[in-house]
Amino acid sequence: MDRCDNRLSWAAGKKKVLCVGNAVIDCISIVRRFPRGMRTERSIKGYFQRGGHAANTATVLRNLGMSVELFCLLSNNPMFRILLDDMRLRGIEIDNCPRCENPPPFSSVILSKASKTCTITNCSSLFPYVTLEDFQKLDLSKYGWIHFKGSQSKVTAEMMKLVAAHNEEHEEKILISMDVNAELHDIFPLTSFCDYVFFSKQLGFEHGWNQPRDACKTIDKMLRQRCGNNLKRPFVVFLWGSRGAGLLDHNSSYSRSHAVKQRRIVDSLGAGEAFVGSFIYAVYVRQRTNSAAADFANRMASHKCRRAGFDHMADILVAPVL
Repeated sequence: MDRCDNRLSWAAGKKKVLCVGNAVIDCISIVRRFPRGMRTERSIKGYFQRGGHAANTATVLRNLGMSVELFCLLSNNPMFRILLDDMRLRGIEIDNCPRCENPPPFSSVILSKASKTCTITNCSSLFPYVTLEDFQKLDLSKYGWIHFKGSQSKVTAEMMKLVAAHNEEHEEKILISMDVNAELHDIFPLTSFCDYVFFSKQLGFEHGWNQPRDACKTIDKMLRQRCGNNLKRPFVVFLWGSRGAGLLDHNSSYSRSHAVKQRRIVDSLGAGEAFVGSFIYAVYVRQRTNSAAADFANRMASHKCRRAGFDHMADILVAPVL
């Protein structure tokens, strides 16, 4: 049975959110302290779960009561089947996902209790990505919001162009968002198709930006230097972990959404997806302002860190009175 069936939702009547990207197997080890070189550290606990930016964001949205579909390439490997069953159980639609026989992508995750850090090693570079031909088979009229993983710039750009063409022909527009965690210069041209863009703190550190204001100022400069006609100016959210998020509006005005401190952090894995999913929910379903949505997303990301996984996130929501 769908875990969300018996929960009243503000999302009733809203079109689906489509999450485009990947789904991987996360192999997780919880240790007291991060292993030192050439030494063996015994794990306190170990388990595997479904991961990947798109899959996690879809899980957050579904737990908040939204109708959501995941669009990514899925492996037919028996090892991956339990994760497919989990998505069906949650009510995350995967019927339009193409399949392949390749071994599934995975990530090795080490969670350190001493430092409260999360270290991830991805192993997915050889796994193929969804194609434009697969995307063209979708009925775009079913979606109200499409969230893309900032990856595979060429094919993602073509997908976004299809959505833009759809919007030109229909009065009811599809909102487009994207998260960017790497390959900034390759992915940046895609911002011209987006209504919202989420950048990660890791990306900021890679480029020498030490605080969200510096990062947003640089992104603002890059947006101003774009060339072309009718380019969208997206609302920018720069996630910065315990320092909250930097916000850059359409007029280049910077503001800050402060993080909500959590006394006890149990699991920070997926906190970024918790923020993004909660922000989409607040804007799309609850019709909140962008700044209010960022404050809500910070609170939800903090709440997510109290326990492992995402299933507890909706506990702090109150069902509407009908």
